[in-house]
Amino acid sequence: MQPIVKTDFTFDYRQLIIEHNQIEIPEDYSYDQNQVAITSFDGKNVLVDNKFNEDYKRIPEADLNLMNECFKNTYVAEVIKKINEKYNTTKWRFMKLTPERRAYSYHKDETKRLHIPLLTNDECFFIIEKQLYEMNQPGVMYEMDTTQYHTALNLGWTDRIHMVGAFSE
Repeated sequence: MQPIVKTDFTFDYRQLIIEHNQIEIPEDYSYDQNQVAITSFDGKNVLVDNKFNEDYKRIPEADLNLMNECFKNTYVAEVIKKINEKYNTTKWRFMKLTPERRAYSYHKDETKRLHIPLLTNDECFFIIEKQLYEMNQPGVMYEMDTTQYHTALNLGWTDRIHMVGAFSE
């Protein structure tokens, strides 16, 4: 199987961007300015601070499944509900790479991921096991095998935002 597979799911990425942009992230750099939790263990924790980020990694992914209050009754919640008709998902986030923060660490995850590109450019790539891949169709959902070593890169001059959820088979 290819490490990235395009699915038949497509969503209104413009509406997802609108809802992403409505979240207020304090300009306090104890918070991760580039990550918003859509689901969490308590349904309240949208902002990811540095300490929470370390704790977040210790929480089993299966427990990060409660829709955060600010996303209830939104298109984001509708999208996740539709996806959950086929997939067993958890740990949904908006993840952003900017021209200033261009990459994530090269790492493995415990489960695979679903990605919905919302904002992207032709200079955004994934590296999986030292091979280069693209996922640049906004609104299209992709399955990605993140149990292999991988990273994401934004080498362009505009932001890259994906809606990302963990899934188990």
